[in-house]
Amino acid sequence: MIATLKRTRSVSKTRSETPTIEQVLAQTKLEVPRQPLVEQVEVSGETYYVKGIRKIFEANAMPISDRGCTLEALQCILVPTPWNEHDPNAIAVAVGEHQVGHLPAELAVEYAVGLGRLAASGWLATGEARIWAKNSGGMVRARVTLLIPEAHRF
Repeated sequence: MIATLKRTRSVSKTRSETPTIEQVLAQTKLEVPRQPLVEQVEVSGETYYVKGIRKIFEANAMPISDRGCTLEALQCILVPTPWNEHDPNAIAVAVGEHQVGHLPAELAVEYAVGLGRLAASGWLATGEARIWAKNSGGMVRARVTLLIPEAHRF
C-alpha cells in the first residue's frame, strides 16, 4: 500500500489518496521488535495527538491525573509516511491504532529507507514506548519515549 501510494501521490496530490495511519495499520503486519532496542528516542509532536494519547490511557484504565501518570512497556509501531507533504521521510509513531507523534526529522532521515522497504513488503517495525501524561487545568501534557532498534537493522 505504501509503495503504491508513493507512486500515485507523485502523479496527483489530492487528499483522497492519502491514507490514514489506521488504514495503513489495518493493511500491514507487525514485526516482532528487532533486537536490541538500544535507540532511545523522544517523540516529536505529541501535542497534536493528545486525543489518541487520552484514548490509550482510557484503554489501559488509567485516568490522566493532575500529578501525572505513566504507561510503560507499550508496543509502538513505526509507520513510514512518504505522502507527508511536509517531509517525505516522516515516520509516524503509533501505539495500538492511535498515532502519538513522529520520529524527530533528523532521525527519520536515517530510518526512512529501511522502514519504507519493510512497509512495501507488508510489514511495520515495532519497539517499546513509555507515555507520560499530566492533566494541567484541563489541558493534557504528554511525553512519549521510545526504545527502538538502530536504523541499520532495517
